[in-house]
Amino acid sequence: MLTLEQIQDFLGPDILHMPNLYATNIDKVEFYLSCEGVFNSSVLPLQMWNSNDTVPAVGPFGQRRALKALNIGKAVGPLYFIKPFFKCVTYVPQTHLESVREALWASGAGQIGQYSRCSYYAPGTGTFWPEDGTHPFLGGVGVLNEESEMRLEVVVPKWYQNVVEHALLTAHPYEEPAYDWIRLENRLGIPQAYCDGQGEWWFIEDTPELVESILHTNPPVVHCEKISWESRIALARRKISVDIKQPGELLYRGLQKLWGEKKKPWE
Repeated sequence: MLTLEQIQDFLGPDILHMPNLYATNIDKVEFYLSCEGVFNSSVLPLQMWNSNDTVPAVGPFGQRRALKALNIGKAVGPLYFIKPFFKCVTYVPQTHLESVREALWASGAGQIGQYSRCSYYAPGTGTFWPEDGTHPFLGGVGVLNEESEMRLEVVVPKWYQNVVEHALLTAHPYEEPAYDWIRLENRLGIPQAYCDGQGEWWFIEDTPELVESILHTNPPVVHCEKISWESRIALARRKISVDIKQPGELLYRGLQKLWGEKKKPWE
């Protein structure tokens, strides 16, 4: 069964309008181009465009990853950025540092760009007072305990948060593990457009910075699925032709390729 994190993994981190009920009993993802469709326990219908809040839709980052998967040409123009990263911080006895860290890595933590199994750890001292009825892994009940611990930090993308937290609680030896989630400012970027061998630009949807880049470069033709009337006028004044594709014509093929290759969002 697919989990919500797995679905977000290959589509990109920003599936829109994804209630928890879609994350259970899902065997596969099916893409369709209209708002109509029947949901059952084994198939997840998915919109190309966000036109119905009751059905999951591909977000901007997933759309641009789908375009990248088509291998149209070289990346051009500005990047589209998101900030999906968190730092998970926990404290473990030194005897369990490796086992907890391995569990976090296996669940999707510790990936920074093209580097995997990343972490930071440092020694320190933790204090705690176990109340009556507790069963502490270290120390005694009813007294102040001071124990040597290791502070362990790993970076986690938001689409793996639930999986990593479950792995942490499962692998940690403490009855009540202490851990923090810290939102990071690190950005994850992906190109908004690509240029083919004829010098023509391909993109999914226009943005102000993308249109500005197109006007600066002045390609003969741009191909896209969605573009505003104001952008079309601006391009027409520069004699740049606009080829508007059918909704899903690019996204459908790109998403199907992503699903088949099962690439990570940072690849």
